[in-house]
Amino acid sequence: MRLGKFTKAPAEKKRYTADYKNWLDTGEMLSSVVYSVTPTGGVTVPSSSIVGDGLIAAFFVDGGTDAIDYTVKLTATTSGGQIKEDTVIFAVRINA
Repeated sequence: MRLGKFTKAPAEKKRYTADYKNWLDTGEMLSSVVYSVTPTGGVTVPSSSIVGDGLIAAFFVDGGTDAIDYTVKLTATTSGGQIKEDTVIFAVRINA
């Protein structure tokens, strides 16, 4: 599922969150979230964590090349064994 589209400047490093609390079963938490970026060689996800009592994925997005849109795919695995894939689009623009 596409979670959103954001615009950022190449030099910016920003924190974003993906809230899974309305998707998780009662008592279930995120156990891991893996991030991948396409196209490669531009935007990176240099750090991430699971916050909000295990219900929210928090991650930083850094870099990128002007005039390129990047897709960050989040693959979340839960304590209940569920796996969910989501995407966030980042449009990198010098005048963001």
